[in-house]
Amino acid sequence: KQWYQRRVRGTKGLLSTDEIENLRFSETLSEVEKAAIIFSDGHESQKIGLANSLPSILLSEPSAASDILPQFAEMTNSASFELLNICGQCVMKILQSGKTPPQLVSSHIVPLLWNHIDSRDASSSKSWLDALIMYILKSSKEVLMQGDVIRLSLEKGNLAQKTSSRIACSELITTLCKRLDPSKVESDIFPAIRMLCQDIDYDVRSAMCSSLVQIAQSIGEVYTVRLLIPEINELLQDEEFQVRNTAITVLVDICPFLSKDVISQMIAGTVWSYLDVVICEKPSFTLVTIARIIGRLGVNMAAVIDDQRRDWYAKYFIKLCKPCHAQNGNLENGSDGTVSKITLESIDNREGDVKESIAFLCAFNFPAICYNVGGKVVLDTGLLDTLTSLSHHHHYSVRRGIAAGIHEIAKILGNDSRLLLPVYQSLLEDSITDVLIALVPNLAAALKHFVSPPLKGHAPTIGLPDLIPALLEQEIQISKTREWRAYTTLIEAWSELTAILTPEQIHQKFASRLLKILSSTVVLPIKKAVLKTLVKFLHTSKYANQRHDMTLQIVKGLSRGKKFNQRMLFVDMCFLVLEKFSKKFFKEYCFTPALLLINDPTPIVRIKSSTLLPHLKSQLKMPSDRPLLQQLEASSRRSLMSERNKDVLLHIQKAVIELDQGDVKLDSEPDPEDRKREEEQNMFIVKEDRHDGIKSRTHLPEIGSLDLGRKSRKSSLSALSDHSTDREHQVTPTGRARRKMSHAVVSLSSRRASTAGSNSNSSRRASMPSPALVDVANKARKSSSVKLRSANK
Repeated sequence: KQWYQRRVRGTKGLLSTDEIENLRFSETLSEVEKAAIIFSDGHESQKIGLANSLPSILLSEPSAASDILPQFAEMTNSASFELLNICGQCVMKILQSGKTPPQLVSSHIVPLLWNHIDSRDASSSKSWLDALIMYILKSSKEVLMQGDVIRLSLEKGNLAQKTSSRIACSELITTLCKRLDPSKVESDIFPAIRMLCQDIDYDVRSAMCSSLVQIAQSIGEVYTVRLLIPEINELLQDEEFQVRNTAITVLVDICPFLSKDVISQMIAGTVWSYLDVVICEKPSFTLVTIARIIGRLGVNMAAVIDDQRRDWYAKYFIKLCKPCHAQNGNLENGSDGTVSKITLESIDNREGDVKESIAFLCAFNFPAICYNVGGKVVLDTGLLDTLTSLSHHHHYSVRRGIAAGIHEIAKILGNDSRLLLPVYQSLLEDSITDVLIALVPNLAAALKHFVSPPLKGHAPTIGLPDLIPALLEQEIQISKTREWRAYTTLIEAWSELTAILTPEQIHQKFASRLLKILSSTVVLPIKKAVLKTLVKFLHTSKYANQRHDMTLQIVKGLSRGKKFNQRMLFVDMCFLVLEKFSKKFFKEYCFTPALLLINDPTPIVRIKSSTLLPHLKSQLKMPSDRPLLQQLEASSRRSLMSERNKDVLLHIQKAVIELDQGDVKLDSEPDPEDRKREEEQNMFIVKEDRHDGIKSRTHLPEIGSLDLGRKSRKSSLSALSDHSTDREHQVTPTGRARRKMSHAVVSLSSRRASTAGSNSNSSRRASMPSPALVDVANKARKSSSVKLRSANK
């Protein structure tokens, strides 16, 4: 009742109880019977719901189409604009599925398409036009030739029809050209194309002209040269600038479908002459169109552009950008809402200032211009000065466009890309966060191009000290926004700085900043990105002391964190270390802290840390790591017997099963993968003398300042025993639960005992000492029996 009242609120007011009762019907009716009732006497909301579900009904019951479609067609004759729009979308889905019999489509759906294509509502007319286009694409050539589709489509283009019908005719003609042979297009369709290109309404001429690109792709080069290019050249002389703009765009876009000779003989001269004429005009929407296509013009006509034309092309672009230079100044606009954001959609709607639109499009196409003319021409013609001017434009959307493509410009310039450093630094210091965010996705790619190439006999010059303050300021500004996805991408991009900056710069500037971020209240994806970047810094660190200090700092701060999510992050870090580092490194820094978390007071931490147990065993080798294996087994046994939380116990049991099935390698067995990882992590370590060793111990934020501190625990097996003993005192399982757990332990010990008895000393599997397990299980069973008898008494 409430749903119906909300659905019709604002149209007819609230429905009464009697009206709602009249809308109800028996649920035992079939879908066809329900559709008949709703389409004939149902409420508007019921008809909308049924129309949305009609395609799925016809897919599940194809035989019902003959009963439902006639009632559906009758209902559309009196439907509102909203319902008519939904019905058009419904018919589109039905035709797209192709499951409805062709006879029903021809008799019930096709008449609806031609009736409602001229609806007074624009959205409804568009939905039915899309459905008609789908019908033409799905129909065979024989059906199109024998039926009235071609005739009815061409009749829509008559001058007696309204403007919207003639524009729809241009779309129908374009679709027909894709389905018919070029000879049939020339004889039957092309007269209508010519008539629409000469229509009295410039909107119709522009719509037909924009469709010529798809027609040229469909009919081929020969028919395009003979039929379409003369029409396009005539439209270039149209009295309306909208039609001229469309014609020059079409002339550039059809070049990929034509040969080099055709382009040079019939198109190139026309395009160059048109560009020379319009550049002398005052800034207008014609120049906006030229700024939009100037990039792909060079790409599509690259086959006929020689060195002389490249110089002309670069100078033309500079001249196109010149009206935008006078308003530079890098003003802090956009943040207070006084300057609207420039987009391609707003330019299409002719909103905003013409000069700002030209500047935005020139900034968008700047990488394409550099690609077309080459790096040498960029340096010789002064395009870098134009780039500097656009990077200081007063509108932030222009600066954002330069920031989004500057990495491509640096790639094209190659060894001369360091000339872009001042521009890049000014963008990093921009006051608008949209500009800073535009730099983020390709930050590492751009910085790599700014590194000086290696001279003969020397290493490449790295460091970029001038950019480090700007990079840190960029991170601070983005952290103040709500764009956490861009912030995550920025932190991940920092992991590539190891190939660009020196170890001292990374350790002093970026690692310390990442540790502060890790302690702040940022969202979880950002913290995971910070961990990933820190592990990359550790892996590529060139000083052993720096690696040691930073690793201890992170491990202590996370594994002993006050908050449970910090300790869960430590588990994520363990998985990252397992991927990057050797077994020796993992056992030295992460093994014991990870083992302590299995007895954490928070259940979710115990669940997550239990997934680490099989991986911990895979890092061990026998017999050198036997003490660690005993710690692992003792901790798993103690958790299995003392756990009261059912969910945690389920995960621990699963982990123990995987732990029992895992193998432990012997010290004598070769491990090429682990050796490769150890060589990789030591490959970056440089030979340190005493002075370097002292210098590398730079100051990092203290654990207390990171708010990650906790009372220090003992990091040995005794600490593990103390911690687990505390947990046993906190949670005491019942007698029945203890009997179940002891039974699980006994079964586990029996399997391990049998395995130990059957395998030799040189076996690859290291099993748990079964006598100890049996003793523990017997003691647990006796204790539980005593408690059970006392409870019964």
